[in-house]
Amino acid sequence: MFRNYLITALRNLKRNKVYTFLNMSGLALGIGCALVVYKVIQFETSFDKHQENYESLYRVVNQNIYPDRVEKGMGTPHPLGPALKADFPEISHVVRTQYQYGSQLNTYDENGEMHKFLIDEGIAFTEPSFFDLFTVEWVAGDQAQALTAPGSVVISRSEARKLFGLKEGEEHLALTKLINYGNVMDFKVVGIIGDPPSTTSLPFSYLFDYGSQGGEINPYFREGTSWNSTSSNTNTYFLPAAGFDRVAFDQKMIGFVEKYRGEGESEETRYVAQPFAEIHFDKEYDSFAGTSSIEFLIALGLIGVFLVLTACINFINLATAQAANRAKEIGIRKAIGSMSRQLVFQFLAEIAMITCFALLLALAIAEVMFNLLRDIIGHQLTVGLLQSPDTLAFLLVLFTVVTFLSGLYPSMLLSRMNAVDALKKKITNSTHSGGLSLRKGLVTLQFAISQFLIIGTLIVSSQTDFFLNKDLGFQTKAILSSYVPERDAVKLERFRQMMLSSPAIESVSFSLSEPTGNSNSKSNFNYAPLESPKAYHGNFKAVDPHYISLFEIELLAGRDIREGDSTNVVINQKVADLMGFKDRYDQAVGETLSTGWGGDKKVVGVVKDFHAYSLAEDLDYILFIHAPHMFYTLSFKTTSPAAITEAKAHFEQTWEHIFPQYVREYDFYDKTLAEEYEDVMKITALMKVFAGISILIGCLGLYGLISFIAMNKTKEIGVRKVLGASVFSILSMFSREVIILMTIAFSITTPLAFYFLSEWLNTFAFSISIGPGFFIVSFVVTMLIAIVTISHKTISTALINPAETLKDD
Repeated sequence: MFRNYLITALRNLKRNKVYTFLNMSGLALGIGCALVVYKVIQFETSFDKHQENYESLYRVVNQNIYPDRVEKGMGTPHPLGPALKADFPEISHVVRTQYQYGSQLNTYDENGEMHKFLIDEGIAFTEPSFFDLFTVEWVAGDQAQALTAPGSVVISRSEARKLFGLKEGEEHLALTKLINYGNVMDFKVVGIIGDPPSTTSLPFSYLFDYGSQGGEINPYFREGTSWNSTSSNTNTYFLPAAGFDRVAFDQKMIGFVEKYRGEGESEETRYVAQPFAEIHFDKEYDSFAGTSSIEFLIALGLIGVFLVLTACINFINLATAQAANRAKEIGIRKAIGSMSRQLVFQFLAEIAMITCFALLLALAIAEVMFNLLRDIIGHQLTVGLLQSPDTLAFLLVLFTVVTFLSGLYPSMLLSRMNAVDALKKKITNSTHSGGLSLRKGLVTLQFAISQFLIIGTLIVSSQTDFFLNKDLGFQTKAILSSYVPERDAVKLERFRQMMLSSPAIESVSFSLSEPTGNSNSKSNFNYAPLESPKAYHGNFKAVDPHYISLFEIELLAGRDIREGDSTNVVINQKVADLMGFKDRYDQAVGETLSTGWGGDKKVVGVVKDFHAYSLAEDLDYILFIHAPHMFYTLSFKTTSPAAITEAKAHFEQTWEHIFPQYVREYDFYDKTLAEEYEDVMKITALMKVFAGISILIGCLGLYGLISFIAMNKTKEIGVRKVLGASVFSILSMFSREVIILMTIAFSITTPLAFYFLSEWLNTFAFSISIGPGFFIVSFVVTMLIAIVTISHKTISTALINPAETLKDD
């Protein structure tokens, strides 16, 4: 029986090649996109689940309470870990980690020659208990003794090969070799571990012993005893004993703050426990590996569902449009004794076969999309059926759902045909194809989905362009940035003078970071006349006297920072407005602020507000100070874009002359700035891809509908042509139907798109306004695509000789 179904199904599919191609293409695209969406969601939701203590681990995070806001962060003071272990018997293990960005590591070969490596990420200082809390693949070395000795380091397998030129399988030869950290201190390799998985919130490839980070390596370590300094790079994790009560722990931490930070400090600072399992989806506290959004994954999942749904709608439309063509076959089958149930199985077998072929094609489409979307997704994903039973199960479920969703209605419709009517050729598309209104409704739903995705793509793209092109309040063009390897005032001045000797370089500045740099020094400040019992929190930017002019930040009142301004400060408008000098900024000059950054400081200047963070965040309180020991960034501006090549060459020569023992690295500042909006750009790219695929699937469905309408109206068209109707008038007749459907779809989509996209835009501090233009463009685009889609079938039908269509009448 099954063999008979199979042979018959293959014959029917071969006989209706266009029908088979359209159905298979639509389903393959829909299933392929659904598979891509599933793998992305699977990847994002699998973060950290390789950890054996995934459900039990916690991270201590901070909450700083200010008069105008509550700031949340993942950083903790260095001494918090040991104090936590001493004061809370319910905690089994505690570990601290200190993440380091942009560190230079040096190794020596057998000839004593130094090899320099600039490691942008993956370096952390930690304690032996790290291996008690976190699951790590141990390759070589003594895990029990790892990081117990000063000057020791554990490195990953791939980094061992890179640093020491080893082949795969030889990583153990790196044991006992030395790694020099930043030309400051040598560390001995005591262990080799597996590479951190891509789904980890702890992307550590180098684990240095925690106590060796002092001095030039981390000037803010201060022997790990200061409670007054908190860096987001310093984290504390703990593993509690069974029966841990998180709410009770957070309550006890109030007294913990009072004990170690001073009486009354708990009113401004809180430490709470964050479940380790929540880190990847918590943007408030952040993560070294970045975070994702549950809302984004839900939206992505809905898009996947919509694309499969549109593909199924195509199938239904095309299958029912072909109903009358199979009337004779059905009549004969019923005449020789076939039951309706058997016919349903027969047609379902055909649909299952098409779905199976589409599924195989979808696997290839998904692999192609994974390669094309690699930079957008941020990782190289693969279908990996053999490695992922979950994916295989997903495809089996999807195959079953698509087969029944697409095939059940057409199968039942075909099986209910009357055998006598079928053999007498009384079966027509208008009476036995499931109804035109249903088909129109399905196509309307398809195009409502497409229009929603088009509107979303237009708005998300506009928001991205807004981010990339908005005036940030400072100059970004023709500026290059690098790191500062040493804070030697003499060397830095020599570097500046050598740089300025080139006519291609206009200005050079040293600072903690660029205006929107990731390195920020936050501290408290207050203004006595405000009589605020709590201090405010501001971004203290350590800059030299050339910084404000190089970045062309507008000075509204007073003067710039000068050499030796240890007790002076330049503030932005927002600070001046807080002080009560809005639009009277010259009167703010000479006032005194109390600060947590070196005591009282006199205001000597006011600059115009600028964006110190991405446009997703609000403007901050900015205070410029002169602190040469905080200069970690070098910025230089070229005289013109044409002089960039010469300026880069001169920078390289100057670097080799002043800092020959350090790896040279620099980049354009506007390029670095654009990286702030990678998440939004990824969403934009994905929206464009899925909107395009949705339109393509929708066009296939519309083609099926027009084919159905054309077959129903063949004789009507013949009569119209006999009466003198032109091809254009017939095209207009079909277009009117499409315009009505598109208008209905548009009326459904517009309020939904406006609501959901407005909610999305509200998550940004600065965003575009949703105007009517987005909706008009979407309507016009879908209308043009629809007209082009129906034109071929409509015109071909209109060109049929009326004698052929009317000969039986």
